[in-house]
Amino acid sequence: MSNKATLIRIAEAAGVSISTVDRVVNSRGGVSPDTEAKVLEWATRLNLDRRLFRSHLRTLRVAVMMQSPHNPFFEALRDAFSDLNLTMADLRITSFVHYIDVTDFAGTSRKIEQVAAGYDGLIVTCPNDPKISEALRRVSRKIPIVTLVTDLPDSGRIAYVGSNNRQTGRVAGELMGRFLGGEGGDILLVLGLQRMAGHEEREMGFRSVLRERFPSCRIVAALESGENRERAGQVVLDALREYPGIRGIYNVSAGNSAIVQAIGSLGLTHKIVLITHELTEARRQMLLDGALDAIIDQNPRLEAQRALEVLGRNFQRGESGTTSGEYTPFQIFIRENCPTISY
Repeated sequence: MSNKATLIRIAEAAGVSISTVDRVVNSRGGVSPDTEAKVLEWATRLNLDRRLFRSHLRTLRVAVMMQSPHNPFFEALRDAFSDLNLTMADLRITSFVHYIDVTDFAGTSRKIEQVAAGYDGLIVTCPNDPKISEALRRVSRKIPIVTLVTDLPDSGRIAYVGSNNRQTGRVAGELMGRFLGGEGGDILLVLGLQRMAGHEEREMGFRSVLRERFPSCRIVAALESGENRERAGQVVLDALREYPGIRGIYNVSAGNSAIVQAIGSLGLTHKIVLITHELTEARRQMLLDGALDAIIDQNPRLEAQRALEVLGRNFQRGESGTTSGEYTPFQIFIRENCPTISY
């Protein structure tokens, strides 16, 4: 079949002009991402290889909005998006990272709308605040949004990509209960920000397992670090002085080095069970030293990849599949199975 005949079939099926299909195929510009997606969709339905079209498509620009890479997990996430711009180049999607202050809800809301105006899609890791969700809903009427790592169900997003945070919280509760044994004891819960849906879900999962299976384990306080390393150490130090019977700490987010220092300053090293998330080089060493007892780890590279794949499918640039997102797997590390390489 001739190239012109192919263009005519696609144009008729998609309800667009031949010139529009030609613009898509030959990257002449002037075609919206939605129309491009429709052309590619019909190329697939007509059993034509849409991969032949990808190299001619204009590159879509995707904004990634997340907190500062001072947090090692988000540093790894930033690096993952940078690497994937090269390794997933066939999707013709390029990501650009923008940082937000997760404690400034109003500022984040404004920045979302400002940044989104210049992009074809948006990937966000944001607190669950009504103003932020409202801003995202407005943006979602123009471009697709994927929530990453922590969900915002009321944001108009097309998918959430990340681990099942309630389940990881339940795993943390199961580990804590088993580590403390039948005697149980007082437990301190340290959140980054409760307004981060992922942190709240981890807390709910943790509490529910202790309530169901380990009634001798008692949460004496739930504190917020504000995603600040120094504050995490200070709130733990203050809590240990106020509740000297604490036997376990579940840190949902950042600041583990400062928490370990606070424990050590009171001569409690190896006397308190400490469970946290995300394997970094510093946390790997703390695990090997016995200062940390368990790490529940997710894979930032895999999460970044799947977020881009979801957007690719939304624009008919990826392989067939749903765009509803999916939970990503996680791993449990203790000292005996700690890997030698981490992010």
